[in-house]
Amino acid sequence: RQFVYKSRLFGINIKAIPVGICGNTTVDMLKRINRDVVEQKPEMVFIMAGIGLKNFKYAKLNSDGATYGTVKTLAGAIECKVTLDLSEASLYADDALKEQVSLFKSGTLTAGIDDDDDTVFAELLGKTTDSGTGMVTSNTEDTPIYVGFDHIIPKMVSGVKKYKVEFFPKVKFKPFMADAKTKGDNLEFATPSVEATIFENDSGDWEKHS
Repeated sequence: RQFVYKSRLFGINIKAIPVGICGNTTVDMLKRINRDVVEQKPEMVFIMAGIGLKNFKYAKLNSDGATYGTVKTLAGAIECKVTLDLSEASLYADDALKEQVSLFKSGTLTAGIDDDDDTVFAELLGKTTDSGTGMVTSNTEDTPIYVGFDHIIPKMVSGVKKYKVEFFPKVKFKPFMADAKTKGDNLEFATPSVEATIFENDSGDWEKHS
C-alpha cells in the first residue's frame, strides 16, 4: 500500500509507504526491515514505537455499509497484532528493481484480551443466548456480524507522549475456544486471544488512523 501526497512545506510530490503493523515488537520490526524498508530504497524513514495499548472498542456495521450502531467495549486490551495478506508485483529492468506494488487483499487481527464475556461475543459471533438460563449455544448456522473495531496506542515521539487511534472499518470475529490448564506451583493468568478477519469496506478502506 502506498500513496502520493503533495508536501505543503516543499511543494513537491512525496511517495509514502506506510508499513507499520499494530502489535509489532522491536524483534518483529527487525525481522521485516529488509523487505519493508531496505528493499524499498527510501530516502527517509520514520520509526515510531508504541508504549502501550488500550480501549478495544467495536460497533456493529449497519446494512448500508457506511454507518455504525452503538459503540461498545470488547474487553480489556492486552495485545494486538495485525497480519496482512497482500497482492504484490515487482518490475525489474536493467538488472534492477524499478517498481514495486503491494495491494491489500485481506488481513487478520489477533487481540489478546482480559475476558471473553459471553454477552459480548455471543453478539459478535451470532450465537444464541437463552434469556432464562443465560446458556450460550454455538451452532453451525451461527452468522458472525461485521463490525468496526478500534483501539488507542500511546507512543513516544521525540520525548513527547502522544496517542494514535487505529480504526478498522470492517472486521468479522472468528469462533474460538479459550485455553485452560490447572493451577501449578506458580500462579499465572490465563487470558484468551481472539481473531478477526479484516475486510475492505464498500469504499475500499480497510484501515484508518489519526
